[in-house]
Amino acid sequence: MVKEQNPLSRINRRLRGCFYQDDTLREFLDDPYFWSGQGFRGGLCIEVGRCLGVESDVVTEIALFTELLHNASLIHDDILDRDEQRRGHATIWKKHGESKALLIGDLLIAKAFDVAFAARVDAVCRARWGSILSKTVLHAVKGACKELDFDLFREDSIVDRYHKMAKLKTGALFALPISCLASVAGLNSRDSASLTECFSDLAVAYQIRDDQSDFYGFKKGRKSSSDIANGRPNIYHLLSTRTFHAGDYEQDIAAYHSNLVGCAIDWLSCFSEDLCQLVTDQVLSFVKLNEVDAPAPTLRVTA
Repeated sequence: MVKEQNPLSRINRRLRGCFYQDDTLREFLDDPYFWSGQGFRGGLCIEVGRCLGVESDVVTEIALFTELLHNASLIHDDILDRDEQRRGHATIWKKHGESKALLIGDLLIAKAFDVAFAARVDAVCRARWGSILSKTVLHAVKGACKELDFDLFREDSIVDRYHKMAKLKTGALFALPISCLASVAGLNSRDSASLTECFSDLAVAYQIRDDQSDFYGFKKGRKSSSDIANGRPNIYHLLSTRTFHAGDYEQDIAAYHSNLVGCAIDWLSCFSEDLCQLVTDQVLSFVKLNEVDAPAPTLRVTA
């Protein structure tokens, strides 16, 4: 008897199957860009689904289209940010050119919708997933536009503008599988919204951690930082260059980050102990800020 694969392996097998069955994506079956990640989102989807009592086959479908959309967002982000490496490997645009990379990203978005609408669930569920996917893409694109249009030299409402941008760009994608799981777990609208808001706040907390890694130049898988050089709204750069925050910007950011995590935990107050423990054990370590002993970079964006 063949031993059944664990859930994460099953998701990875399904993802590879999506690539193999498509004439265009088959070229990337052995590209480490797609297969060197830690599988955090898939693993999180599995564990949250377990806590909510969602069937494993349904969880697999949600994790699959989440991974497809996530990879599409990475490809597009790399093009926008001119990043040549991710996870220690050459980015798709660097290896294949911007035009092809853009199309591959678009194709992965289409595949995500294809998986959602072909899933063996009832029509109402498929319609909900399609709506959530559509809103996720809409919010992520609007967030990316806010990032591109972010005025680095405006002194007013820096944190507020950053928060709105990050919640759209990063929060929407991170909360996607959670919203889809909630839609099939029988949660009422209030609890579904609370769970989605929890993971949206945690996503912004993760974005701050990612900004920290880029700002200090110790982001794994890349030779150097890119946010400052590309004029991207990195929260560390934004606050370190403002007179009001310059003396204690790290403390201000730590307080902002801590408040996000606290709000996320508050959103979970009506859920099971298992779910709260899952977030504490697995997600908080993922979004936790690093201990920093490196000097801040001296590179500055000029008007």
